[in-house]
Amino acid sequence: MKRTTLFLCLVTFIAGAAFCADIPSWVKNPEKDFPDSAYIKALGEGSSVKKAQDSALSDISLFFDTKIDYLKVAVDSAREIMVDDKSVFTSDESYKKITQITSSSEFFCVKFTESYYDKKSDKFSALAYINKKEASQIYASRISALMESVNAYRAFAQKEKEPFIAVQALQKAKVLSKLAESYIHNETIIIPSDSEKYQNDLKTIALIPSEIAAIKKGVTFSIKMNQKERKFDPIFSTVASILEKYGYAYSVSNSAYKILIDISCIEESYDAGEFVRPSVDVLIMNNAGSGVYTYSKAFQRIGSKSMEQAYTRTVTKIKQDLEENFLAE
Repeated sequence: MKRTTLFLCLVTFIAGAAFCADIPSWVKNPEKDFPDSAYIKALGEGSSVKKAQDSALSDISLFFDTKIDYLKVAVDSAREIMVDDKSVFTSDESYKKITQITSSSEFFCVKFTESYYDKKSDKFSALAYINKKEASQIYASRISALMESVNAYRAFAQKEKEPFIAVQALQKAKVLSKLAESYIHNETIIIPSDSEKYQNDLKTIALIPSEIAAIKKGVTFSIKMNQKERKFDPIFSTVASILEKYGYAYSVSNSAYKILIDISCIEESYDAGEFVRPSVDVLIMNNAGSGVYTYSKAFQRIGSKSMEQAYTRTVTKIKQDLEENFLAE
């Protein structure tokens, strides 16, 4: 009886030890295999491997979202430098945006451990981790390439004599600079001591909105439509609202640029109804008569029961297309 009891205890002990041995060390003590000094890590749990990984990745993104103190220091320092240099800013909004980032930001070098399944809880576990050194090198490379393009567009804009084209170049620089901002944010979260080396880049990024605003003051537009029919009036209003959306001024007279809108429509009648096949051509010209921007679009035929209804649908379609694409590039 004693031997049997001793045997059962031994079996129980071995089984328990084996069960404990099956639990990966990164579940019990993540810091042991992935120390904070070298890794950013997050442990996720879920009813499937995918859900466990998603949970871990979500926590990784929260790490980047919430820890922005170092970047704020870098931004504040850049602002002080600019004030000393007597540069003028119209708003602090650009600084606020630099310290913001969403969970959808791009993270480099995210890897996952092999998943672990716990029968008792019926849950999977997975550890997401980022090697700080590897990720920092990739971010630094991306930031360098982006800022090189940003500075190239800014240099082009400074030499360009056509204000509208200069603004377009700076708009491209602005788009690229926003991506660079997010990368700088992430990189300085990974390596806080790198905040210092990105101060000049942040200084440049903060300047772009004011550079655009300064040039836009001299960019005004008048609008002329070749069509006089009242049914096309909404197109005129749409183009005017797009100008306002992008911060341009609409002027009836003494404008720097003229927007010429030409809409051609081919009418077709079938047993199924009345159809219109429209096309739109938009040309922006300077006062010297040179074109600086063109936009053209040919549409598939648009139909309805009557020609009037077909034209109503046509105008709506053209408006939607202009709102999505005109000046958007």
